[in-house]
Amino acid sequence: MEISGASAFSYSARKLQHVHPFLQRQQPEFEKIFEVVDAMPLDDTHCHLVTDRDAITTPKRFLERISLAGYPVPFYFPSGVYEQWLNGDEATRHLLNKQYEIQLKVDQMTYHLSQSVFIKFLTKEMSQFFGCEPTLEGVIEARNDRGRDYWGYVNSLFRDVNYENIIHDTGYMEGVGRAEIETFEQAIEPCRSHRIARIEAIQEEFFGLEISFEEFEARYTERLLDIMDGNGNFGKKSVGMKSYLLPDIGLIRPLYDRKVASNSWNQLRKTYSDRPTMDREDSANVTKDLCRYTFTLTLEECLKRDLPMQIHTGDGEAPYVILRNQDPFYLEEVVRFDKHNMLRMPKIIPLHSGYPSVGKASWLSHLYPNCYFELSIMTPFVHQSLYERYKQVLEAVPISKVLFASDNYHVPELFWISGRWGKRYLSQTLTDFLVGGSLTFGEVIEAARMILYKNNRALYKLD
Repeated sequence: MEISGASAFSYSARKLQHVHPFLQRQQPEFEKIFEVVDAMPLDDTHCHLVTDRDAITTPKRFLERISLAGYPVPFYFPSGVYEQWLNGDEATRHLLNKQYEIQLKVDQMTYHLSQSVFIKFLTKEMSQFFGCEPTLEGVIEARNDRGRDYWGYVNSLFRDVNYENIIHDTGYMEGVGRAEIETFEQAIEPCRSHRIARIEAIQEEFFGLEISFEEFEARYTERLLDIMDGNGNFGKKSVGMKSYLLPDIGLIRPLYDRKVASNSWNQLRKTYSDRPTMDREDSANVTKDLCRYTFTLTLEECLKRDLPMQIHTGDGEAPYVILRNQDPFYLEEVVRFDKHNMLRMPKIIPLHSGYPSVGKASWLSHLYPNCYFELSIMTPFVHQSLYERYKQVLEAVPISKVLFASDNYHVPELFWISGRWGKRYLSQTLTDFLVGGSLTFGEVIEAARMILYKNNRALYKLD
């Protein structure tokens, strides 16, 4: 435990400091459930790599890296400008500030981030873990002290919430490669690491090449099969695939027509050099049919192997995505995957709880037996209201299809706080079902096991 001198009992009690007031009436039942749930293993079905670039940080930089509104800061400026400012000397920063008002915009953004309830709550929780003052400055100072042995610190976060498996998406890598992945995976042991690959990352290997559509198709397929059947995902086989197509085009209709895809490829060849300066919708429209084709090809291969397909849904990541395209119902044609008058129904996982359209994502999973529901982004960013959100999900989605996830990116604290709050507020939700007579105590405990780790292991056939 990370609170020096604290007993296991006192630390467990402090974990419950911020639970919902309704527990004053249901405290005995909740404490009994939470005691069992808090000790359970935890699997993260969708997350991202952590590197050591954030081992030492500042309060402002930490806010940028942990917040969904903060980490896309570079996209508010022309390509490469923010990185020049961030890493430049005083003269470079002065010139760029004069031209783009970067410091002013960063200050404005980080101020508002610091005033979010999420950050204020996270600060209090981290201060308990470190045993320091509950201020952002105090927490970052304590974190930087631990950052001298950063991988030891990361490992302690994983052990505190008892992660046993993670499945991380290697499509978002911040420019690093196999060595950094292996360093991260070794650092979090005994937690086991599994990987999924992203369709868009494969495409980008070939989009800039002056080759025919037939050669593109052949190269794409060769890489895809190596990823699925060989060790093409940075030295490992993928346990599933991931698509980021929805925020680009909205409704995804499978496409089998090679001629339509070839026309899209030829249009890409004509406009490739203009892509960095194109309107985001115009750029997406150029490759829309080509991407529908590669998506369909990939999903066919997933279906043959019974591999799940994760699809970015809800969430955001403004300003470079098109928010209005991310409605969970835009996945219905993919979930059905009709061919020859038959619904073939591959295993589809809409990501991020469809947040903020949680009800739509829940109902899609309720209606289609091959559609699952994962809890990331909503976990942990909704924090204390996770109790109500988990209840909303479980009122519609079968327990057997709910998957725990964090979508952790950049900093390891999102792994930790997702596990901490996930277990706490899931226990709170299940207490409601127990007290209301919907579930027995045994059913409550089994539901927690299924959501936190058993469903993930069954879906991905993990040992």
